[in-house]
Parts: sequence; C-alpha cells; structure tokens
Amino acid sequence: MCGIFGYIGPKNSAEVCITGLKFLEYRGYDSSGIAGIKDGNLISCKETGKISQLQTAVDSMSLNVDLAIAHTRWATHGKPSKENAHPHFDTNNTVAVVHNGIIENHYALREMLKSKGHTFYSETDTEVIAQLLSHFYEGDFLKAVQTTLSHLKGFWALALIHKDHPDQIIAASRENPLAIGTSAARKECYISSDVNAFHAPDLDVMFLRNDELAVITKDAVTVFDANYSPITKTTEKLEIDNHKLTKNGYEHYMLKEIFEQPDTIRQALHGRFLEDFGTAEFDNFSFTAQELSSVKRILILACGTSWHAGCIAASLLEEKARIPTQAEIASEFRYKNPIISEDTLVIAISQSGETLDTIAAVREVKAKGAKILAVCNVRNSTLTREADACLFLRAGPEISVCSTKAFTSQLTVLSLFTLLMARLHHMGKEEGKEFLSELQSLPSKVELVLQQKDTIRALAAKYAKFEHFFFLGRNYMHATSLEAALKLKEISYIHAVGYPAGEMKHGPLALVCPELAVIGLCGNKRTIDKMISNLMEAKSRGAPLLLFATEGTEQIESLTDDILWLPPSCDELSSIIFSVATQLFAYFIALERGTDIDQPRNLAKSVTVE
Repeated sequence: MCGIFGYIGPKNSAEVCITGLKFLEYRGYDSSGIAGIKDGNLISCKETGKISQLQTAVDSMSLNVDLAIAHTRWATHGKPSKENAHPHFDTNNTVAVVHNGIIENHYALREMLKSKGHTFYSETDTEVIAQLLSHFYEGDFLKAVQTTLSHLKGFWALALIHKDHPDQIIAASRENPLAIGTSAARKECYISSDVNAFHAPDLDVMFLRNDELAVITKDAVTVFDANYSPITKTTEKLEIDNHKLTKNGYEHYMLKEIFEQPDTIRQALHGRFLEDFGTAEFDNFSFTAQELSSVKRILILACGTSWHAGCIAASLLEEKARIPTQAEIASEFRYKNPIISEDTLVIAISQSGETLDTIAAVREVKAKGAKILAVCNVRNSTLTREADACLFLRAGPEISVCSTKAFTSQLTVLSLFTLLMARLHHMGKEEGKEFLSELQSLPSKVELVLQQKDTIRALAAKYAKFEHFFFLGRNYMHATSLEAALKLKEISYIHAVGYPAGEMKHGPLALVCPELAVIGLCGNKRTIDKMISNLMEAKSRGAPLLLFATEGTEQIESLTDDILWLPPSCDELSSIIFSVATQLFAYFIALERGTDIDQPRNLAKSVTVE
C-alpha cells in the first residue's frame, strides 16, 4: 500500500509528481499530498480522497516548486484525513517526509520527542520520522537522516526534503521498494515506489536495496550502504510499458478487464507451446529441463486472489505432473520454520510483484537454498528481481483493485507450466496434446460466457438484496468458490464465504436459512453427484439456490429455476470458465448496490505492508 513519487529537474515538479501519483493510485487512495521547496520555504498541499481532489487543490494554488515529493496513502496508523495524509512535517515546518511501511517503535519515539518539546499533529507513525530528523538536525541534512534511521525499527521506503537544502532529496529503503531514475542529458531525477510509474524516456534506473540511502540532486545520485559508506550502483535501461489508462467506453475498469480476458488468455498462451509434442515451452526461461526434472516437491506462496490461483495450481500439479505440491498463504508461511530440500521448487505468485508478505516469504526460503519461480504481471518489480526465473502473465495493466484478468492469466500460465512439468515426468504425448487442446479452446469458451452478460445481470439484480452468501464447490470448484466469494466481498461489501460443499454438514449448515443465498458451482464432473446431494441439504433448509453449471449436467434442473449454463470444459480448467461468470455476477451486484467498483473502500491494489 501507499505510493511515493518525487522529482527534481527543469519541469514543473508539482505537475510531474501528480502525474506520477496517478500511476500509483492502485497502491492507495484514502488521501494524498505533495510538498516542495520554493524561496527557502516548504510549500505543501494535502487532500483526502482520490488524487483528482489533490490535483484540483494544487491547480487552484498554481503550485510551482523547485523539487517535490508526493504520496498517495492507504491508511495504516490513523484514519484517512488531511492531518494523517503525507507528507508529514516537523514542528517548525522545516522537514517533509513521505513514507511507505511501518515504524514499529513509533510510540516510544513519539513519547521521547514530546518530552523534549515537539508537538505532534497526526496519529501516524510517519510523523515521528520528521520530528526525529528535526531533533537531530544541526546543519548537515545527510548526517541527520543517517542518525534518524539508526533509531528506527521496522521497514520503510522514504523520501525526505529540508527547506535549507533546496537542491536535494534524500531517499532510503528497508524491505520496501524504491527506484531512482535519472537523465544526465535533461538534468532531472525521478523517485518512485514503482518503477513502472516512470513515464519518461531513456532513464537510467537503479533500485535501492536494504538499508541503502541516496542523496539525489538533478545532476547526480550518491548512494550509501548500511554502514554509510559511499557505494557504486549499477543502472539499467528498462523497458517500461507506457500504456494509456482508458476504460475504452466501459463504465468501469473492472468490466473492461473482465471483457479483455479472451485476449489476455490468448496472450498468456501465445508462443508457449509445441503442439506436435503436446508440451509447453517458455522463452528466456532460466531453468533447464534437467533442473525441472529433478524437482520432487513444489511449494506455492501467494496472498489473496493469487493464493486462490495457487490452490488450483497445486491440485493441477499433483494430478497431472504427480508432484507433491502445497499452496501456502505467504503472510502465514513467513513465520513458519519450513523444511526446504534441494529438490523443492518454490513458485511465488503476485500480480504486482510488490506484495510484501510474498516477497518476505520468498526471502525466507531463498535463505534456505530454495530456487524461486515468479509468476507475475509486472516487469522490473521486486519479486521478479528476487526470483531465479520468471513467467510473465502478459495481461497488461490491471487497474481495478478487484483482480480479474490477472487471475485467469495466472491460471493459464500455471496450467502451461503444469503441462511442461507433467511431460517431463509421467504424462504421455497424446495426453499432453489433449490437455493443450483444452487450453487452446479457453478463449472462445470465455467469449461464450461473456455473451451471457445480460442473463448474469438479471440474476445479479435478483440476488443483490441478500446480505449473506455461501459459494459452494468441490474439487477444483472449492478454490474457485473462495475466489468467487472474495470478488463479491471486495466490491459489494456483502458477507460472502466460499466453502467445500462436502463440509457443510460439519457445522456451516447451521447458518443455512431463507436469508442466506447459496451459490453452487457445479463445474466438476467427477464430483457432481456428491455436489447435488450437498445442494439438496441446503435447499431442504429453505436456502435460495443459484447454480452455475456446465451444459449437459443432468439432475440439477429440479433443484432450482436459477441456473446459469456455462460451456463444458475438462475439470482441471473449469475454474477459468466459472471464474469469469462469477466475476460478472459480483460486478453486477456491486453495480446494483451502487458501490465504488474500481476502488472499493479500505482496499488497495498492491499490499506492501504486513
């Protein structure tokens, strides 16, 4: 969560930073702010709500400063308000700081500084940094920052300015990403928590590592290590996708991204299979066939929607490749003491590549000698730099907080990887060709689902009145039900739970009543008879039933009139077909209820805090 952007150079620094923040708004939109230096004074502007509010306020001020740092916030310490918005300042308004991360010892530092006469204006942990810096400042900006950092516990990405040093921005990082882009020809420098927010050509980019600090001017960047010794950092020219953010006529980015899925699935498949051999291949893939053949165990690390993709992939890898596989929630796994053998492959999944819990878990297993395969949508992200090999989704920017096309692209790429591993182990060529044929048919089947938009919208209108939902599934449909429930929760604020249908009688059946809507995902042929029995248990307790079912499924018409028929698919790939339908269902319920679909309350696209 939270996004940092900074600029020093010949352009209007305020305008450049506002533009940068717009590309970071996925990281948080509770509030935003900007600060700069002009004629020896700190000038700032902060607003609650979306960045558009900040831009309006900045435009009304005609803000023009020599350099600037800016921030878009997802609230951790303190409610969303102007007072808690970044940047934060010291009592005398000499220092400004923007911060991603958490200062764990902020309370003790705050009490110490209060005892020395410092007055605090916010509830945030970040303000402690500004006040501490002012406390230690004796004319040497760099030394004061170094001393301040030595007193902090936690993790951070920081950009700091001081009114007495109008030609400098100081940046620092621990565990949180921070990139610096420079152009010697144009005498300008950019700072961002996401390198993909650099929308300027021909930048030389460097990434700050743990406990590194940089003094930035328009002419040079000087970097210091954890011992405050100057070091030489290599830079690189990065291929940055300069996509124009547009809804292409759709009402919301989420709807646009749902309808992009036939194309994004095609793109995920393109050039990644050998049809005659019934197998997959990946360009510029760092692992050799010999290394992959030696894998005896796979561990998948992810959070949220990506974890749901990992759960489905774990079942797929065990069934097709016959490799023991477990999917772990990264935020829990990082506090375990896992047994990692040399024949274990770790797959880390993150749409943004910046999910802190996943990155932290990856670092834990890397320290134990594991090889890391990243499945990611964003080039140049922290995860892709940490990993030994990467499989990119090719889904293009996903703007809506609620993940749709990235999820189905994750499943597509992981299915291709499963095919590769299966062919290297036990799967014969003909079986591989059959599975590949099923994969290739996915885009057209997704298009058939999307053609039922009006039917799904009518069902959503009927069920939007319910405040409680159970999504039930078995086998691959269990993890699919978890994802379907998450989509509904995220954008409609409805209480929804995904559950394995066979477990209902072990407790949750007590909740079933006419006020609880039960959504049955009948997408696995292997378990359909058992699934029908579980749905009968819910129906007999008075629950209204809505079924998503594969065309040709028998016996379910008698259960309910509310059935959405979906194109047939093999069990292993049915999650993609059914997920597109449940995405549309969640979208239209949220539309019916009038919620903020692309930027739902309390959420951010990239989770960069614990």
